[in-house]
Amino acid sequence: MEQPQDMVLMLLAFGAAHSVNAVEKKFTDRKRGIEQANQLGRALKVHMPDWFDTTGDSYFKHVNRTTIELSVAEARGSDAELSVRAAAKKSEAVTIADCLVAGSGWIPAPVRLARAEAEQEPKSESIDEDERFPQAAE
Repeated sequence: MEQPQDMVLMLLAFGAAHSVNAVEKKFTDRKRGIEQANQLGRALKVHMPDWFDTTGDSYFKHVNRTTIELSVAEARGSDAELSVRAAAKKSEAVTIADCLVAGSGWIPAPVRLARAEAEQEPKSESIDEDERFPQAAE
């Protein structure tokens, strides 16, 4: 605690980095890890496009053609998706997607911070008056 504040903060960040696991696995019993990482990211106001660039090497080479097409459509629209779809080989699709998405700030779902439940659309929990007060049998 006698260290300068910047050293204490670096040590705290190091400890947090080793205790937060936001790696999404197909089969895991640790379901809340992703949500905890999202909560931490929101609290720290992390802007993921500052830390991750979606490129051919970082993302598109690692997913199938359909995912590439859907990603480009989400980032740049359906016309851009058609450019990727027209590619003869996956390697061409990766190159096209890389060029189209560059500089857009778009990032894939696995590295996006999920919105808090309170920010998402509220669920209607209204109860009909008949359900609130059941009428006595006559």
